[in-house]
Amino acid sequence: MKIGVMNNFWREETRVCATPKSVAAYIKDGHDVVVEKGAGQKSGFDDEQYIAIGAKTGLRENVLNCDFILSVLPPRQNDLAFLKENQWLICDLTSFDDKAKMQDLAKTDVNVIDLGKMPRISRAQSMDILSSQSMLAGYKAATMALNRLSQTAPLLMTSAGTLFPAKAVVIGAGVAGMQAISVLRRMGANVVASDIRSESKTEIESVGGKFALNAVHEVKTANILICSAFSKGKKPPLLVEKEYVQNMPFASVVIDMAEGNVETGFIRDDIYFVRDKYLERKVALSASLLFSNNVHAFLKTFDYMKKADFEDEILRDVLVCANGFLRGRMK
Repeated sequence: MKIGVMNNFWREETRVCATPKSVAAYIKDGHDVVVEKGAGQKSGFDDEQYIAIGAKTGLRENVLNCDFILSVLPPRQNDLAFLKENQWLICDLTSFDDKAKMQDLAKTDVNVIDLGKMPRISRAQSMDILSSQSMLAGYKAATMALNRLSQTAPLLMTSAGTLFPAKAVVIGAGVAGMQAISVLRRMGANVVASDIRSESKTEIESVGGKFALNAVHEVKTANILICSAFSKGKKPPLLVEKEYVQNMPFASVVIDMAEGNVETGFIRDDIYFVRDKYLERKVALSASLLFSNNVHAFLKTFDYMKKADFEDEILRDVLVCANGFLRGRMK
């Protein structure tokens, strides 16, 4: 089988779906690999590293002619003309929400796997790109906030005086939020967090955070605010109105990971405000390593689709279209 690795250089993407390590694993399993030129450049992997382990580099047309096409992002419209029957396209279709484009994709007769729909079950943990990428996004949100803060995070008692710990509020304690809480606590900040899930209280407290039923009321006294409350397939909920942000302490940091949890508008000049739902792209090397491991685990589990039982609980969720028909949970 031929495996093609796409270069996702468009739309500010920095990750690659197959690192030299995972490509070596594909070659060891007996497959030929074609890597689009420059595919790993923004992640720290140059073409020579792929060539050194036995892969070939080529143009996009060469990659789109392979039996398996691996990609971080969905294909572009002008890629569809190159796709053919019985190929497998494996990527994250989270950002591909145009149903008309999805119909166009189905018409190519290519089989499409959306790793973004991976079920949250123990069997699928090694293939779960949302968890691996969200964890890194949460880490990056916390470290960005700490880096921009104009004060120290931990309590410091010195001969020159006492520096009190920074206060952080984290709203949304999913994978990203929990990682942010964990990093902030390890760096010594006091963290108050909330989430709508009933089990979140125990989870937040397990990493040293303080649970609040509604952490929005803590925002006005917080030096750091991180929001990561996503709604899958829907517009993220507005949770923090700008009046709360306007009353935060001097030189506070606000990071809206969902791009919609915090009301925009005039924000004080001293407040560092970021809206970015792709913070994992800022740690491209680490994100690419985990993403590529997720993809390899998926292909290995189903023996490169030789064991593609479409009634399997994993395949039932991630299969988007096959043989020209839309399947799965396309809503």
